[in-house]
Amino acid sequence: MTSAVMTSDQVRAAETRAMRTVSERTLMARAADAVAAEAEALLAREVGRIRGSRVTVLAGSGSNGGDAMLAGARLHYRGAETTVVLVGPSAHPDGLGEALAAGAAVIDAGADLDAARTAVSDAHLVVDGIVGIGGRPGLREPAASVVAAVSAATTVLAVDVPSGVGVDTGAVGDHHVHADVTVTFTVLKPCLVEDPAAASAGRVVVADVGVPRL
Repeated sequence: MTSAVMTSDQVRAAETRAMRTVSERTLMARAADAVAAEAEALLAREVGRIRGSRVTVLAGSGSNGGDAMLAGARLHYRGAETTVVLVGPSAHPDGLGEALAAGAAVIDAGADLDAARTAVSDAHLVVDGIVGIGGRPGLREPAASVVAAVSAATTVLAVDVPSGVGVDTGAVGDHHVHADVTVTFTVLKPCLVEDPAAASAGRVVVADVGVPRL
């Protein structure tokens, strides 16, 4: 694993530089591929199969939610039963469009919190795409209530960083995601190496998506 660490501002600057030659859509597709690959490995190990396994994607409004929904669509195409739970006021259009095209179920947690909580509690795997490198300690509703419904027996895979932690400080809020695995992109972020947030990241996988380090 690389030992490089970059702050959120440094990552944004590196992504801006990368997008001079590579589209945002391409970078998101690479991120989704990395998340889906790790999710498949987790399902194969924890459930014993991918086909018929239950995957719930928690998607916020930004690109982190888009990455998670694209990964969920890939898993649905490969036989998982994917449900997307929207926890933000909007949804990334590309991610949501691909999830719908794949046939994934979609629940708006703001409109039906009970259904959202059930989708989480029944899942074999929860993919956390609530917030990315713009995240701060704590989660707003309905995300906080949805995350609280995750069973201790459920495997949780965080996209880039666990939601609800201070990305650059390592602080945590009262409500945050406790991941078993975090697939982070390009380099480590401070919250993945600094406690108390690092304790909620689980095993960290650094995926190269084509963004150069500064």
